[in-house]
Formats: sequence, structure tokens, C-alpha cells
Amino acid sequence: MKSFLWSLFILSLSVLADPPDYQSPFRVSSNGAPIELGLGHANPLVTDWNGDGLKDLIVGQYTGGKLRYYQNDDSNDSPAFGDFVYMQADGSDISLSSG
Repeated sequence: MKSFLWSLFILSLSVLADPPDYQSPFRVSSNGAPIELGLGHANPLVTDWNGDGLKDLIVGQYTGGKLRYYQNDDSNDSPAFGDFVYMQADGSDISLSSG
């Protein structure tokens, strides 16, 4: 048990030693214009939502708590996003309350 805890401690130190290497912020465009959400901060998620092998963009917006879905219509190396649609559940827009 002691050796397991010691190994876990050493592993945690090695993970904590290297800070994450984040890219500089950049604007993402839709239909050739930067995506603007208005009030608040964006909460983006890049994932292959529709299962076509291309990484799509889901953005949570502060106003109304809605989720925007931008389908990638190009490639993973050079994504192209068109108009968004609000994500829905049971035929209604998903709306998450803040707080």
C-alpha cells in the first residue's frame, strides 16, 4: 500500500511540473465573419457532434442560456462554419439558467 501511495505521489508531481501549453486566443468565424455572442463569455466545445468525422463547434451563450451548434462543412485542419442552429431537446431550444 505504501509503494502504491508513493507512486501516486510521484506521478502527481510529474503531472504538476509541466504547465499546460495553451494557444493564443483567436477569433472563430462563421460565414466569413467573427462569431459574436453579445453579452457574456463564450463556452466553446469542439467535437464531432453529428458523427461525420469533422469536428463541429458548440458554443454556450450567456444570454438566454442557449447552445449554438455550428456544423463544420470543410475539414478538421481548415474548419468552415456556416449559420448556427440552437440545439434542441424534445423539439424545444435548450436553455440553461445561470448561477
